[in-house]
Amino acid sequence: MTTFPRPVDEEPCAANAAREGARLRRHWRELVRLALDASDVFTSAMLYPHAASADRKRLEARMFGSRSDRLALAAFPHAPPVALARLATLAAADADVTLATRLARNAATPAEALQTLAASFVMNRPEDEANYRRAVQRVAQLIARHPLAPPALLATLAASADSIETLRSLCENVGVQTDLLAQLAGRGIEPLQRLLAIHFATDAHTLHQLWRSTRESAVRAQVLRHAACPHELLRRIPASSPERRSLALNVRTTGEILTALARDDDPAVRRAAATNPATPAGALVLLCFDADTLVRRAVAVRDDLPLKVVDWLAEDGDVWVRSGLARNRACPRIWLDRLARDHEADVRRSVTRHPLCPAPLLALLASDEVAWVRAGVALRDELPGAVLHRLMQDTDIDVLAGVARHRGTPQATLSRLAEHASPDVRRAVILNCHAHRRVLLPLRDESYPLHRVLVFMHSSLTDADRWRMRFEPDTEARARMFGHLAGSLANSLAAALDRQRQHSVPADAADTPETCTHQLTTSVEEAG
Repeated sequence: MTTFPRPVDEEPCAANAAREGARLRRHWRELVRLALDASDVFTSAMLYPHAASADRKRLEARMFGSRSDRLALAAFPHAPPVALARLATLAAADADVTLATRLARNAATPAEALQTLAASFVMNRPEDEANYRRAVQRVAQLIARHPLAPPALLATLAASADSIETLRSLCENVGVQTDLLAQLAGRGIEPLQRLLAIHFATDAHTLHQLWRSTRESAVRAQVLRHAACPHELLRRIPASSPERRSLALNVRTTGEILTALARDDDPAVRRAAATNPATPAGALVLLCFDADTLVRRAVAVRDDLPLKVVDWLAEDGDVWVRSGLARNRACPRIWLDRLARDHEADVRRSVTRHPLCPAPLLALLASDEVAWVRAGVALRDELPGAVLHRLMQDTDIDVLAGVARHRGTPQATLSRLAEHASPDVRRAVILNCHAHRRVLLPLRDESYPLHRVLVFMHSSLTDADRWRMRFEPDTEARARMFGHLAGSLANSLAAALDRQRQHSVPADAADTPETCTHQLTTSVEEAG
């Protein structure tokens, strides 16, 4: 027989949810108080997206009360988009072109804010003094280059632009659509042609148009390098060296042409052919004996080397050729054994970074006389226990930093390294995602703000541990922490109120909407 819980059984759950909601609201009120009392506006800005109407007005008064605070917030790279959008509205209302310039330069400024700035300053340009017009043109250039500018706005800017610099900014924007690039190419403006040939969204038709419209080698070289370069342009070897180099870099170039380019008189062209994964093996045999060391270095790092080429390169006189080969997955075990005993420390270090370096070689290199080589061993993800234990006894900072980041390092060793005099070692402990909470708690008082932020964001800390870090003295670190705390409080309060409604008696369903809101509300009286 099914039994239904009595209302009295649900009362403790509802009471617990109510107490949890009250605690979260107290925490929110304290965050607001600390933000309003802070010497900067960044902390208030991080709370702004999560605040309800009453708190939002108080935060706005603190954030936007003075022009200096507005300018500082407009340049803050971590400012929430909603705060920057509000700043854009204020800049438009006050015709503050300096504020608009800072907002347009900030990569975090959202699309709607950019549209507000464009409508107020760019599209409706008043006939004013020359300095103001130059400032407005600068705003237009920054908006045209902004990565979050919507395509429709970019098209509008292109249609109304009367400055070559604005058009140049459009060509440098990674978000510009293919059709707009084609329109810009159709204007035939020479200073834009190279930028259009570089842009990854330029299609084959536009590239062919650029090729026919110019004899400039710099433009044609970019066309040949482009991933969408028309096939017919890749079938013949051009006369200029920059164009041949770009042709040698294009992975769609035929093997026959790449073989010819591997014999080019210009070492830069041969080096480009050596880096191209489509270059035939026969050409690599030729390039591994090239007189130019940069060409041989480019060959040594390829992961498709024939074994015979590996044999030749392993005995090369250039240390960087051997180093590149020692890191290369194509290097077989027999040559790793020899390179691990190379007289150059850089080569031995590269052996430690080989993805398939065997355990016996790691044990050998863990006792190397050069600390930089031993540090390379310590940085590997997989290490035999005996090798890791040997490295724990090391005294070099780079070696200990690698040990501190290793997932197999015992927690007792991490606790010891967390007290090391070197900040590099302590930071490595913080970056170890397997470090336990008890190891990290003493590091909350680190002298470096970056370290404290990294500790704050570590997954091993609890919400209570993070809450105790709310008195952070550094401006930017405090803003990052308050943003995380505010978001966590908002989510926790929403969950607590959901639980409270689920366990409430039916009479509670008649409560007013204000008592069930998920927003973090605070009255002036509650905040003191």
